[in-house]
Amino acid sequence: MRKLLPRKAIYLKKVVAFALTLQCVNVGAALARNGEGPVLRIIEIAEKTAVDFYEDVTISGTVTDENGEPLPGATITVQGTSSGTVTDIDGNYSLVVSEEATLVFSFIGYASKTVAIGAQTTINITLMPDESSLEEVVVIGYGTQKRSDVTGSVARMNTEKTQDLLNTNILQSLKGSVAGMTIGTPDRPGEEPSLRVRGTNSITAGNDPLIVVDGVIYNGSLNNINPNDIETVDILKDASAAAVYGSRSANGVILLTTKKGKTGKPVFNFRANYGISNPVKLIDVLDGPNYIQKVLDFREASGQEALMENITDYLNPIEAENYLSGTTIDWYDELVNPSTTENYNLSISGGNDATEYFISGTIFDEKGIVENDNFKRRTLRVNLSNEITNWFKVSVRSSFTSLDYSGVPVNLLYGLSPYSSLRNPDGGLRQFPMDDPFFENPYYPTLIDDEDIRTDLWGLLSSELDVPFIPGLRWTMNYSLNKGDRQANRFQDNRLAQQSNGVASQQSFDDFYRIFDNILNYRKVINNRHAIDGTFLYSREYRKASNFRAVSSDFFNQSLGYYSLELGAIQSVSSDFSEQNNLGFMGRVNYSFDDKFSLTATLRRDGSSVFAAGNKYATFKALGLGWIISDEPFMSNVDFFDRLKLRASYGENGNQAIARYQTLARLASRNAVFGDGGGIANGVFVNSLANNDLGWETTEVYNFGTEFSILGSRVTGTIDYYTSTTSDLLLNRALPETTGQSSILSNIGQVGNKGVEIALNSLNIQTPDFTWETGLIFERQRNEIQKLYGTDENGDGVEDDDIANRWFIGHPLGTIFGFGIDGIHQLGESDLPPGYEPGDFRIIDYDGDGELSGDDRHILGSNNPNYSFSVSNTLRYKRFSLYVMINSIQGGGARNFYVGNNIFMHNPNAQFSSWTERFNVVDIPYWTPDNPSNTVASIDYIPVRNHPYLEDRSFVRIQDVNLGYSLGNELLNKIGFSNLRIYTSIKNLYTFTNWSGYDPENATSIQNVPLMRTFTFGLDASF
Repeated sequence: MRKLLPRKAIYLKKVVAFALTLQCVNVGAALARNGEGPVLRIIEIAEKTAVDFYEDVTISGTVTDENGEPLPGATITVQGTSSGTVTDIDGNYSLVVSEEATLVFSFIGYASKTVAIGAQTTINITLMPDESSLEEVVVIGYGTQKRSDVTGSVARMNTEKTQDLLNTNILQSLKGSVAGMTIGTPDRPGEEPSLRVRGTNSITAGNDPLIVVDGVIYNGSLNNINPNDIETVDILKDASAAAVYGSRSANGVILLTTKKGKTGKPVFNFRANYGISNPVKLIDVLDGPNYIQKVLDFREASGQEALMENITDYLNPIEAENYLSGTTIDWYDELVNPSTTENYNLSISGGNDATEYFISGTIFDEKGIVENDNFKRRTLRVNLSNEITNWFKVSVRSSFTSLDYSGVPVNLLYGLSPYSSLRNPDGGLRQFPMDDPFFENPYYPTLIDDEDIRTDLWGLLSSELDVPFIPGLRWTMNYSLNKGDRQANRFQDNRLAQQSNGVASQQSFDDFYRIFDNILNYRKVINNRHAIDGTFLYSREYRKASNFRAVSSDFFNQSLGYYSLELGAIQSVSSDFSEQNNLGFMGRVNYSFDDKFSLTATLRRDGSSVFAAGNKYATFKALGLGWIISDEPFMSNVDFFDRLKLRASYGENGNQAIARYQTLARLASRNAVFGDGGGIANGVFVNSLANNDLGWETTEVYNFGTEFSILGSRVTGTIDYYTSTTSDLLLNRALPETTGQSSILSNIGQVGNKGVEIALNSLNIQTPDFTWETGLIFERQRNEIQKLYGTDENGDGVEDDDIANRWFIGHPLGTIFGFGIDGIHQLGESDLPPGYEPGDFRIIDYDGDGELSGDDRHILGSNNPNYSFSVSNTLRYKRFSLYVMINSIQGGGARNFYVGNNIFMHNPNAQFSSWTERFNVVDIPYWTPDNPSNTVASIDYIPVRNHPYLEDRSFVRIQDVNLGYSLGNELLNKIGFSNLRIYTSIKNLYTFTNWSGYDPENATSIQNVPLMRTFTFGLDASF
């Protein structure tokens, strides 16, 4: 018989541990009264409310398969925690847990079993085969579906592996984890990463995927969503899978499912992260002596006097003064500081048989590497659900977010002289550090009183009614509201706006979105072989947006700043309003036969008010087929595949991403003065032409895929090939000037995409103490413009390109066009083109006519990748875990893929042209007669014909490294926690690349913000 431990002793251990956690987030401080510390106060409360707790017990046993053979490496975990163990080579296990615990037994390829310990000390388990990955349920839009029945290209990302990483946005957690999904790297605090699914379909209309949260379309920013609140992410990549969203889904669909409560006692989770970031590198600029040499070199190259003894005559007065005194300033040391990020997240979840709840709050603060470059986020989420009866359920999901982008950051100016002065003799900021009005003090922007607050309120009320008298019929109603507000206020006093005698502004933005979905779903299984799942939708959307701006200047009293615009003598006001309606009808039928054959047919009709009368509605259709060929009798002797499924689909999606009222003839206002000395009158004029024929962009997609598992399901994977055509592009077509307008938005042109995606996952090693898992993603995508305006002005029988916009038929979007270069002209060359000198880049005579002209411009390459891949490894040894993500994008190929213009690293005069003598430049070995460089031009180089300097942007990056340790059950039970994990991680550890700028992925260089390397320390505790 087990004895009870002293009640107060165990309870106090739990309470003390809980109090320490509260103090980590300064919550416990609120309990301190009358000189008592928060911990003592909590203990005092605990002593009055102590309850019984049982001691730990040792559970042991054996895990076997259906034939009684031991299963080595089977996993046994304590439900609701990350604690557990694995079986040894003989299938045996042993672990210490609380007698109240519930154990979960699992093994890849077998159905899991859950067992409550109760009075048992020995638990032997037999696991039965089950294609667990086959039965995985994925979100497919307006419902869920077994993975085995899915006919489209759907990827699922579970956030468990990346939850320890300090990410501002959920997209950063997905980076490199999903084939066909391209996610950018943000440069600044609070910046949202760019996102593309399967490349670029449209030239000028939107290319962003549709975001769906908890089953309803979401129009807010992903920065509004706390990554810790997200349970799963599903990506609908092909038209068959995304067709249920019709006109909004041409660029793919991202389905986010937030966390919800689970039946059981309340579980508190506290997560704290602290990160420190520094630039991966800073591009060197000239120090004092080299800056002096630059001045002399520039003057000599430009034919001016260049005598060292007269150097002070060539400098600005403050520069000369500091030069003579030997005073220099390193602007990087002065302006750049380590960036810090703090993230605290507290949640509680639980429920009973009828009600489940999940409540979370977060505090996120990020400071950039320069002063005033800050981002703050506060979020609160409440998810509730209640099963009123066994046939009626109601749920409420809501969130509130506040984002603070206030402050104007310091300018990271590299052109300031090392002989500048940051401050005046009295200690105040010197307005022009080098006595040159071109460069103001980089700290001056911090004097601007700037407020930028954005809030987002989102709510979803959902009901599910299982019609009692019709088994299988469910009626779901979703009503969602989303209100976003932004208040942007700014004031510049006389120090910053001297001529205007102070300038102040207030600006407000309001965005309101409402959607109401009615969904009928019917499921029926006939004779255990035929499964029918029908979904029918009626959806209504409404959105309105407004903004108001007031500006005032010439203040006689500036003490109240932007709070008293009426004090300014000069005032102006502007405002705007727009609204939009969408209507949608959708029907989808899923049919499965014998769990081997599956069919999905979808039809959706959408209407949008952004288009003209007669073109407001469009219909989109899709069809998908699936066949689990490994279940066929003729595959019974094929031992290589444990499972093999083939998929094929066709679908159409639309794109309505144009501005509201863009089909109408719009008016704009303008002030005019009539006659000499006449007054100012405000009038309107037509600034765009109407196009009543404007309709939808339509994307047709064919997708062929396979899913497989081999080697006892230790290796699983998917391979997809797709081809898409986007027609009736929304393009601005040039008009004759006689029309009074330069262009009109029209449906013309066509873009094609095709690509291959491979995703592999393997369980390389699994022993009682050690497991090693690997994930591999590979993708190759090709894009080309197939049609444009249909014109042939030169009569050569070939449709004309649009050179001005760099759109070339048969070539991809993102094509780089211009003059090519071939080294640098050197001394002694006798065939220099007119206007060129030694030290200038050599322009290629592309047409070979012996002269340089506009005809020598040609296609130089593309900024699109040739291919990309990522490799992730997860290793677990006892209670330690290590996660490493390597991400890569590669260029090359016949079309010179993935190159970028990095002229700033090869032309020291690129930024300031003929003013380079006055400013600092990048520390690069520029051409001189004594240094005949063939890659860096002379110090005074001004190109006769502008041209890029292309560099290969290919890179391999160690993107994420995370090392964690989870405390064992014995220690957890002593301190009263169900889970306690500490970890550290590194983001952007190292990048292997030949790109000489900052970040090859963003093609950034000296004029941009450096790439950051972030070290994070974190704690994850549950109790």
